[in-house]
Amino acid sequence: ELLFAGKFNLMFGMVFGIGFTLQLRRLEAADSDGGALIYIRRLTVLLAIGVVHAALLWMGDVLIAYAVLGLMLLAIRRVPDGAVLALLGLCLAYPAASDALSTHLFSSETTMLATFEFYQFASSNDVAFGQGGFVDAVRETMRVFAWAYGSPMGLFTVVGFFVQMATGILIGFYVGRRGWIERLPALAQRLGPAQWAALAVALAAAAAWCTIGGASLLEDSESFSASFARTIGRAALMCFYALTLVRLALAPATARALHVFAYAGRMPLSNYLLQTLMGLFVFYGWGLGYWGRTTPLAEMLLAAALYVAIQLPLSAWWLTRFRYGPVEYLWRRLTYGRLSR
Repeated sequence: ELLFAGKFNLMFGMVFGIGFTLQLRRLEAADSDGGALIYIRRLTVLLAIGVVHAALLWMGDVLIAYAVLGLMLLAIRRVPDGAVLALLGLCLAYPAASDALSTHLFSSETTMLATFEFYQFASSNDVAFGQGGFVDAVRETMRVFAWAYGSPMGLFTVVGFFVQMATGILIGFYVGRRGWIERLPALAQRLGPAQWAALAVALAAAAAWCTIGGASLLEDSESFSASFARTIGRAALMCFYALTLVRLALAPATARALHVFAYAGRMPLSNYLLQTLMGLFVFYGWGLGYWGRTTPLAEMLLAAALYVAIQLPLSAWWLTRFRYGPVEYLWRRLTYGRLSR
């Protein structure tokens, strides 16, 4: 929870926000009037892929959030930096505020019904995913998707996740519009102090969270202060991880070692969806059926093993033969109608 949970969703969101500024800048330079429209088509295709992924395969999808929040970035792309930082502050405060206000937003009857539905889904998930066939799993995924986007408590949970993703995306948007990516070599001397400052904030926030939260750390509800400390610590530790990776990528010795990951990074959407398919095959009843039969440590090691043993070499093999990943190719064709040169 302290070291991993939520940090890398924030980091991927930050990368998305940086990519938004770079891609839109290029599109508008090539076509000042139509650049934004092309990006809207790009996000619309991404949204369609995300809906299919979330509704039929896995409800843990993040592509819908990227597409919706990308449209938000288009709407605010010309607001001043102060407004962006204000929105970022609201996103950081939202989890604590929503925890504190949730008891006032929903009646006791709604809360009781949601609790009953959670238990019901837990039981039906075990049957459909762990023991059922492919059609059973798809049907159950569609049920969970409909509940998440069609019920008050489900939407409340989805909004919380969207706000978490917006936090990372706004950080990346700010970094990108300030031109810090293009000026990384010139900023190299400042990265070290920023890296250790981020770690210091993360450690202080983690200590505050553990102290304030006390025995309720593993419960669903937290105090406003504990939840806010948790959110700040999550964002600060993500920044520490990101700055660490940037410094490693700028150092010649470690940059060569990291080059092996570049292939997978060039086809992230294909690898993201492939990871879903591999995970479903390992755990679902229509595959190897390991649902509920592994430990958290085994699951984490399995994720790393699938990435290193399958996705990295497969990405290298594919990109030595093709310019784009398979889903990236489809995405570009549906966005542009043809491949750009």
